Amino acid sequence: WFGNITRVLIPGGTFYIWGGYANCGNYPPVLKRCELYFAQAIIWIKEHPVLTRKDFMGNHEWCFYGWKEGAAHRFFGPANVPDTWSIKKVNPQSMVHLTEKPVELARRAIEFSSRPGENVLDLFGGSGSTLIGAEMTGRRAFLMELDALYCDVIVQRWEKFTGRKAERHSAAPANSVAEEKAPAKAEA
Repeated sequence: WFGNITRVLIPGGTFYIWGGYANCGNYPPVLKRCELYFAQAIIWIKEHPVLTRKDFMGNHEWCFYGWKEGAAHRFFGPANVPDTWSIKKVNPQSMVHLTEKPVELARRAIEFSSRPGENVLDLFGGSGSTLIGAEMTGRRAFLMELDALYCDVIVQRWEKFTGRKAERHSAAPANSVAEEKAPAKAEA
């Protein structure tokens, strides 16, 4: 999926990749191979620890922040923004996705790295926090989510937030890709 980021991100376009500390050694070399510059880590302080069987309860999550090589990146945040973001995690009883992020986390990243009317991409749509953050800030969001259940969650969440009814728009029928790959039927 890092290759997909490279394929669609404009030179200088920024990325925010959330993940656990276990990815500290894994992501940087792959980002470099994909011509994605890893500028720094942002640490999300969740304000309430995550219960675990480990020796220490997790109270933070890493974000790998950087941009596609080939042009200067743009940053629209205020000067000297700290690299630790204290944002309360979603209450576990109201979570609709295992790794659900608060909308504020997405909104902050979106505002720091884009202007109203610009596009935002989330390759792991999950619960739709990025879509809501984009809606709040006047950006166009494009999300990908493999699980049909979470696709429905994203649509329902957007409809509830906006008060509008989502409409499906497609240049081709939903099953056209599968039909194109299927072998031609012999006619008798």
